[in-house]
Amino acid sequence: MTARSSTPSLGRLLELLELEQPRVVSRDGLEHVAQEAGVHWPINVVLQRLRERGWLLDLKTRGVWEFAPAARAGAYSAGDPLIELRATLTRRPDAPFAVAAESAAYLLGYASRRPAREAVSAPAGLTVPPALRAYRVVRWVPRAPLVKRESLPVWSPTTLVAFMAARPSLYRDWPNAGEWLGPAAEAVEGDLLHAELEGRSRAAWARAAYLLDLGGQVAAAARLLEDAPPDAGPYYLGPRNRQGRHSGAFDVIDSTGLEIGAQ
Repeated sequence: MTARSSTPSLGRLLELLELEQPRVVSRDGLEHVAQEAGVHWPINVVLQRLRERGWLLDLKTRGVWEFAPAARAGAYSAGDPLIELRATLTRRPDAPFAVAAESAAYLLGYASRRPAREAVSAPAGLTVPPALRAYRVVRWVPRAPLVKRESLPVWSPTTLVAFMAARPSLYRDWPNAGEWLGPAAEAVEGDLLHAELEGRSRAAWARAAYLLDLGGQVAAAARLLEDAPPDAGPYYLGPRNRQGRHSGAFDVIDSTGLEIGAQ
């Protein structure tokens, strides 16, 4: 345990931070809190003193720091694996990054295990800031509205299923998806799934319909397949060099190892 000091001048500022419990604090945000607390030092001085005393912890994202509340009893990080995404979005609220793929499955409450490497989505061609390069970046622009989980933008179940169908090789936890495909398929919104798949091949539509069917949404799967563009299969879900099971209804060969209801 490491005791952290304060001063009368910093006390009110820390009191406000403890009340709000922000996970990260930007320079501008801290300046606002300092003014509210009646601390009239230059912001660089405020930052220096809070960092020296262990209340603010450095991050890779410039101009943003992790706040270490008194409950941690020391200048220790919370170990939040998405802290740099939080910091990036605090600095650039309109940046088109979101929690994606396996990380979305976890934050949506479906997957029971957090991925070893977090996944974040970004549009194709967009340069990802250095602070986010430790994440696995998947190039996908959601068409369905994002949802909020733990104050972060996260793919909706609709986007998640569409991505798994359209880019199956980029989803990295297929065997465990059987744990949660049922509730995820139930949460998929049909019109939004059509929007996600618009302009994509019949293979993507057929795989999405197959996933809905596996998840118990038989009628929705049939409607989706009816609306799919014409083409000839079969369509692979998983590696082509691995033995899979063939679904005649959707002409999908599934070699992912996905088992519904797996524990």
